[in-house]
Amino acid sequence: MAAAGADAGQVAAEAVAAWDAIHRALAPVVGPRGAAALHRRSLHVARASFPWLAAPCDALAEPGDFDALRRALASQPAVQAAAAHDCMLHTFLDLLASLIGESLTTRLLQGANDRPAGDISFQEPT
Repeated sequence: MAAAGADAGQVAAEAVAAWDAIHRALAPVVGPRGAAALHRRSLHVARASFPWLAAPCDALAEPGDFDALRRALASQPAVQAAAAHDCMLHTFLDLLASLIGESLTTRLLQGANDRPAGDISFQEPT
C-alpha cells in the first residue's frame, strides 16, 4: 500500500483491520488473552527495529483493542508504518507456526488472508 501512494493513516487502518481479523480468527481457539499475548510478543520483537512501537507495546489495552497500534502507525511515514506492520505480522506468523505448525496456522488464519494488509504467508519480509 505504501508503495502505491497510501498515506500512513490508510496503512494504519488496513494494518489494524488485519490484526482485528487475526484476533477474531484466533480468539475462539486460544482465547482472547492468548491471541493478545501473541500479538504483544510480536510487538515486543518488532520494537527492536521500530522503537516507536513501544507505546502500543506498553499500552494496557483489552484483548482485540488495537487503537494504540493504529495511532503509532499513523504517526509514522507510510513506508515505515508498512514496514513495522510487515515485521510484526511475520514475527506473529513465525511464532504461531512454531507453536502449532505452519499448516494449522494457515488454516486458522485463512479468513484473515482476504485482507490486503493481512497477507498470511510464510515468506521473507520485503
